[in-house]
Amino acid sequence: MNIKIGARIKDLRKRDDVTQEKLADALGVTSQAISKWESENGYPDIEYLTPIANFFNVTIDQLFDHDTAEKQKKIDEYCEQYDEMYREWKPSGERISIMRRALAEFPANEKLLVRLASALCWNWAEWNDEKFDGYSLIDGKWKHDVNKYRAHKGWEEPVNIMEELLASSVDESIRAECRDLLPRIYGAIGEKEKAVAMAAFCPDCKSRVLFGAFSGVYDDEARVYSQNLLLKSLCYLRIHLPSQTSDTVLKKQAIETLIKLFNFVFNDGNPEFYNAILEGLYIDYAELLIQENRIDEVFSALDKAYEYAKAFDVFLDKLRRNGEVKYTSPFVDSKKDISSEVYAKESVPVLLNNTLKEKNNTFYKKLSGDLRYKALIEHIEKDLAEKQ
Repeated sequence: MNIKIGARIKDLRKRDDVTQEKLADALGVTSQAISKWESENGYPDIEYLTPIANFFNVTIDQLFDHDTAEKQKKIDEYCEQYDEMYREWKPSGERISIMRRALAEFPANEKLLVRLASALCWNWAEWNDEKFDGYSLIDGKWKHDVNKYRAHKGWEEPVNIMEELLASSVDESIRAECRDLLPRIYGAIGEKEKAVAMAAFCPDCKSRVLFGAFSGVYDDEARVYSQNLLLKSLCYLRIHLPSQTSDTVLKKQAIETLIKLFNFVFNDGNPEFYNAILEGLYIDYAELLIQENRIDEVFSALDKAYEYAKAFDVFLDKLRRNGEVKYTSPFVDSKKDISSEVYAKESVPVLLNNTLKEKNNTFYKKLSGDLRYKALIEHIEKDLAEKQ
């Protein structure tokens, strides 16, 4: 019998804050017997081993493994040391060395393996950045050359480690780390299908995963992914950023910044579908201006909202007729806007009836006695009548 079984029982008892008397009552022995075991002056009979393990909710193997806690402590220390090195951005080679040393002591430990894989990924990326020309002249253009990246074998070990972890680990934090790092290598070495398949398992961060996979791969497919991420990020900010604070000044600054960002992205181009986003931004902006009683600026914002609403309806009409509409920008391009938008509602009637003429709306309550408000509504109604 393991001569340290008594010390293990004592550790478990202290862990669960159990007295010798309580353990003795559960086992049907005296507290003196428990004391005798823990002082290594005797050992429990074999018939007590299973009840002791059940009492502390451990396996028989764990009961006899007095070093389990100490092993976990050492593993945690290795992980903390690695994490501190990572935060200080110590050379990846040093991080690899410490993880190899840790794994020699604790083979196949998942926490250590995922850190080794991460260090190997960064080592491979650093080699690419500092010592490697990963581009070739292809069809008259300098393009990412997947063959060059594949030729450098530094990617194989981290890929093998992470693929095995994804297949076996039940620790979601480890799996998430693998899903974050693997697509970056897949994209670089030309395994686009694997990168896309990986992103499909990450619905909450699909765009980020794909951007990580293709951010350094300058081909048409990669460009579309990165552009989609840019536009989706702007749309997300339009929806959520103004609601993150009750500070109206800060909200205004956020909306002003978003308007500038959209105008910067599309510059002299045509936002097409994204005219609807700009319309919404100007409506939000006008509502904030009303609270400050800056009525002249409210009307300027509403005029801009109407301008973008009309532009969206023009886009919608083209989409319904042609089934494909490209937005234009010096920074982003598109093959077509989402075909499902053909079922969208026209913006101008919604702006007129649900925003301006709605009697419970902020605008109607505050502006209904202003002649400029009446003139704006009449102007929109006339435009709609002429369109029909």
